[in-house]
Amino acid sequence: MADDAELRTPRAAGERLRVQERFVSLQGEGRLVGVPSTFIRVSGCNLRCTWCDSPATSWAPEGAQASLDELVDVCRRGPRHVVLTGGEPLLFSGIAALSRRLRAAGHHVTVETAGTVWLDDLECDLASISPKLGHSTPWRRDPRWAERHEARRLDPAVLRRLIAAYPWQLKFVVTPEPERLAAELEEIESLLTAVGVAEADRAQVLLMPETTDTAALSACYRALVDACVERGFRLGQRLHIALFGHTPGT
Repeated sequence: MADDAELRTPRAAGERLRVQERFVSLQGEGRLVGVPSTFIRVSGCNLRCTWCDSPATSWAPEGAQASLDELVDVCRRGPRHVVLTGGEPLLFSGIAALSRRLRAAGHHVTVETAGTVWLDDLECDLASISPKLGHSTPWRRDPRWAERHEARRLDPAVLRRLIAAYPWQLKFVVTPEPERLAAELEEIESLLTAVGVAEADRAQVLLMPETTDTAALSACYRALVDACVERGFRLGQRLHIALFGHTPGT
């Protein structure tokens, strides 16, 4: 089990990041779905979601160190849109430096975060925030990590800072099963109240189904339609799953 000390080493390195993968594809989620983008996925996370779809950045972190110069060059040769993701990219100070360099070079930068960490000097065009609900806590999978995860998974103060500082969207992974979905929707509503999301901004809140099964996607989407219509949320696609399945580098 990776501990917090392992996460502090890349933060200190500053000009280097541990990168699990880099690739060009279409943005699969959120309001920019379908936009060609370069993805830089860093390794290391302060959470351990039981259903994590990128375990090579959290449960079993892997990847090689890359300089910021190298990453800027990778992005220069790709689309204008760049997505900095993880893991939890805001754990690492090098992400702030990378974001500034990319925007100075004319890139549109999306940062994908769980919204539990504030990083000074970050620049981005879209903070894509995915707060973790109670069903993410790995009580059965790893009780030791479950306690840490449960204590860290929501930080309304950080969420308020992110929403105030950047253009934003909130993406919630939810369970399409009716009874569980009802409880998760109430958890979402409580969080939106705590964070101060205005009624007019509810279209920036997306519900995404908890599945990496291509065959199940359509049924999962249908299960969320009523909740979106009734509450003014947006249905969040998982285009990469529909196109490629649960495949790295997509």
